[in-house]
Amino acid sequence: MKRRKVFRFAVILGLLFGTTVITFALTSLFYTQSIKTNLNKKTVFQFNLNTELQDLEVGPGDSFSVKPSIYNDGTDEMYVFIKIEMPCNTDDPIYTYETGSDWILVNSDKGIEEYAYGSSEMIPLQPGETTTSLFEKMTMKSISYADYAGIDDINVTITGYAIGTEDISTNPVEAWNICKELGDIE
Repeated sequence: MKRRKVFRFAVILGLLFGTTVITFALTSLFYTQSIKTNLNKKTVFQFNLNTELQDLEVGPGDSFSVKPSIYNDGTDEMYVFIKIEMPCNTDDPIYTYETGSDWILVNSDKGIEEYAYGSSEMIPLQPGETTTSLFEKMTMKSISYADYAGIDDINVTITGYAIGTEDISTNPVEAWNICKELGDIE
């Protein structure tokens, strides 16, 4: 019986020793490592100019639908502007239109009219947002057919511009002047 007790004691002691060795081996051989990327967000500064224009024949007194707006397709907010370049008849633009309330004229000179998206202050256009339309339609003035015949090109050019908002004046005229300077626009 004594042998049995000794044997049992030896087995228990062996199991305890084996468990201790296995536990020690598991804990002393454990290893882990983590690496975090060092990525920076990409800045995408772009927009889509929409007009909904269609090819048409237009003469004196005719109107056509055109809805200039800008969609911020980038990652940063922006201040936006639209320039309308129209042919003139004796320094007077041949088209008329009524602008929306969210746009303000910042410059006008012989058939070129430049607008800022805002009123007394610029309206920042957030990513994924679209401005209201600058206007809904244009109408050719009722000029004489003789004057109409003398105009080689009756097309209108609509150009959109955008600048970032950081450290830019919220005054529409000042913001437009900064935009012209940055873009070397005359």
